[in-house]
Amino acid sequence: MRTDRYFPIITLFLALVCLPAVVFSTEDISSLLEKRGPGAKEIVANPSLFREAKLPHLSISRKQIEFLIDNPHVAVTLAHLYAPYLDRYSVTVQPDHVIHIEDPGNPAGDAELIEARSGRRVYLIAGYYDLLKMRFNGDIALITVYSEQREHAMVSVDATVIASIKIKSAFAGVLAQLADFLFPKKVDERLARFSHAAEDISLAIRKDPKDVYRKLKASGEVSAEELEEFGRTF
Repeated sequence: MRTDRYFPIITLFLALVCLPAVVFSTEDISSLLEKRGPGAKEIVANPSLFREAKLPHLSISRKQIEFLIDNPHVAVTLAHLYAPYLDRYSVTVQPDHVIHIEDPGNPAGDAELIEARSGRRVYLIAGYYDLLKMRFNGDIALITVYSEQREHAMVSVDATVIASIKIKSAFAGVLAQLADFLFPKKVDERLARFSHAAEDISLAIRKDPKDVYRKLKASGEVSAEELEEFGRTF
């Protein structure tokens, strides 16, 4: 099983790289447990895989990264413009802060916003992947934390994402773990592309936000309201 094909569900935000062990504290998942109960705890207590991403010194402010996190349609359009080497993921924002994400290859999922406060977002993501005429389902508990840094009048953001992934198939879970063990470089190389995309987008915004605005407008993929908010933020 190609584990890197399962993760387009969460690559709306950041690249995820292998992490041998992650411990979620009670505080980390308290909002998730409150809303989803014991079933959510199983995702972090007995996961199939862990992932972590660290992106230091992104060339944007905290207000700007919050805009991109909270406006996934704009973020994906920017990826189409500035990271054409990525698959053309599509997103649809549904009621109640649910984001439906699809990959042309067939993975799809719904990301539900569980907690949103300054410097932190928690999502519960449910998705599937079809392989060899079989459908594998899985859940992801995703925590994103970020903080603004200032140095010599320059503003940047340090961001970290921790994900706990539960594949709802013992067979698929074993294959995923085996692939991680046997082919870590392949997985890391694939996922590093998403990290580069985040860096490319932030650099483009810092270099010439007006040009980014013009390209967003010319793409025809974002609404007038999204463009107006982008202009105010950047």
